[in-house]
Amino acid sequence: MRAILLMLGLVGAGLGLAGVALGVDSSAPQDPRAIFAETDTNKDGKIDLEEFHTRLVEVFYRADTNKDGFLDVTEYGQLPFSGAFSDADLDHDGRLSLHEFIAIRYRQFEQADTNHDGELSIDEVLVVYEGRPGK
Repeated sequence: MRAILLMLGLVGAGLGLAGVALGVDSSAPQDPRAIFAETDTNKDGKIDLEEFHTRLVEVFYRADTNKDGFLDVTEYGQLPFSGAFSDADLDHDGRLSLHEFIAIRYRQFEQADTNHDGELSIDEVLVVYEGRPGK
């Protein structure tokens, strides 16, 4: 579930989901509130799937340091909250396409969205970031 913040952090790091999370430095401390605010482009206090998706695309292409259109295990591993590469590599070809990257992050979004309203609140993001069990 922490992968959600990359996405954000990534989503904010840049994934930021993620720096986050982007040429996000996974060793650098990430401010989940700043990542949230950056991702919440319409400033309504929630991150909807459109905002999340936009951030994920940014994070994917920033993380793709060799610019081949895929993330290899090393590039993916540099993202905050990256999780198991094998879980994300749906076709088992040793690299992640944008589609695979978005698919794994959407599953993480759904896990973080504890009230199932299709949006992430700052409280839901903080729960994931702090590693607390959801409500």
